[in-house]
Amino acid sequence: MHYTLKNRSKIIGTLVPISALTSNTHNNGTFSAGLIFLDWLKNTNQSAWQILPLNETQLEAGSTTKHIPSPYKSYGIGLDPKYLPESFAGIYPSRSEKNAFLLAQREWLPDYAFFCALRDYFQTDDWRKWDKDLRNRDKTTLDHWSGQLAKEIDTHVITQWQLHQSYMQLKNKAKTLGIILIGDVSFYLSMQSPLLWVHQDAFQIEKDGTMQYVSGVPDGNSALFGRQVWGHPLYNWEKNDHYQKISTFWKMRLRHMSQLFDVIRFDYAKGFFQYGAMDIHNEKNDRYKQGPGEKILKELVAFNHNHGVMSFAEDCGRNLEQLRKSMEKINIPGVKIFCFGITGKDEKINKEYTEIAHYPINTIAYTTMHDTETLLGYLHILTSEQKQLLAEAAHVTYNKEDKKFAKTLRNAILDSPSQTVIIPIQDWLLTTDRINTPGTELPVNDPNWDFHLKIPIENLPIHV
Repeated sequence: MHYTLKNRSKIIGTLVPISALTSNTHNNGTFSAGLIFLDWLKNTNQSAWQILPLNETQLEAGSTTKHIPSPYKSYGIGLDPKYLPESFAGIYPSRSEKNAFLLAQREWLPDYAFFCALRDYFQTDDWRKWDKDLRNRDKTTLDHWSGQLAKEIDTHVITQWQLHQSYMQLKNKAKTLGIILIGDVSFYLSMQSPLLWVHQDAFQIEKDGTMQYVSGVPDGNSALFGRQVWGHPLYNWEKNDHYQKISTFWKMRLRHMSQLFDVIRFDYAKGFFQYGAMDIHNEKNDRYKQGPGEKILKELVAFNHNHGVMSFAEDCGRNLEQLRKSMEKINIPGVKIFCFGITGKDEKINKEYTEIAHYPINTIAYTTMHDTETLLGYLHILTSEQKQLLAEAAHVTYNKEDKKFAKTLRNAILDSPSQTVIIPIQDWLLTTDRINTPGTELPVNDPNWDFHLKIPIENLPIHV
């Protein structure tokens, strides 16, 4: 927003999912609403927008049509139809346009559209419940079903074409306004993903589709978070001959993302080095396992660079030594999230996050993140003594009024040495409306990711 920066070359941006946007003039939570939001970013002298994943998510447990809200349990490719504005729903490609689109997206689109058609026919995206020969991708069976569902497959191809046309309108406007679009590549994918169905041997999945271990955090990141079971399938790193398959799999996803974003954040990047394996039957068997480490991260960062996309990595939590050494060698930025300075009532100050004046230039600084309390909500749960310690570490004046103190801290982070600062929309507005709480997702009627702006984007304030 309008705030006088000490360093005018600094990149300032906002984190908000498109699904949260409300509008007086456009469809809520769609790419057309994003066009108006770009105007707000420009009018407030910002030059970046972190959008979070845009892929369609898995179906809710027991539902044939309702998708869960978390974008981190997604199909991992393509664009979610919920973002399609009504104005694009009636636009259809010519035969040559459709063929060109299929050619450009040939790595994933035919499988994706086929999967969605099968999902609709069998009324489940859990491909493990489909006919055995479909589960195992028997060629004769695939040929039979692709012929039987040809019309439905074509419909999903056209929907993706419409979505990409609408998004490109958004991307082109962002480029014209000088606004960088930042996308998140989620580390894990939902079991109910077309990518899992097609690339089963890249994951730790038994032939019958069962799993003993799934993603998660054995002991949590701090006293604030306990054991977390995320439930995603794990990559099959343990089989040496599978490295190339998994690397190719990642590059396919990144190639698609390079069409959409200017910058890509590697979510849970430490998972390349060490990842949690959660025993779904007995938590005493939870463990950390080793990934391929620097080799894969270096390869994927170089791949992004060759496609004109910059990279940065989420490097928060525990067990970061290997990741950070590699990031330094590769020379990619990490993140500093201020609210990690104190993450529990009994914990002391973590100077890495609270000493704002010492943030490295080559980092992306945040007040908070989508899966934490907002800055105001964070201050509400701290004691007055802890808030005074925060003020001392951040070299700012403490204020007993949380809103004023939150604004002071936000301004200090904006003036930090970090070359890029991203502020969640709730921290610009100083609200306590949280997006999600990790490890609390429900299979049905999950309250996470239901955040919507109470203020239409046309009425967002220009000044803070």
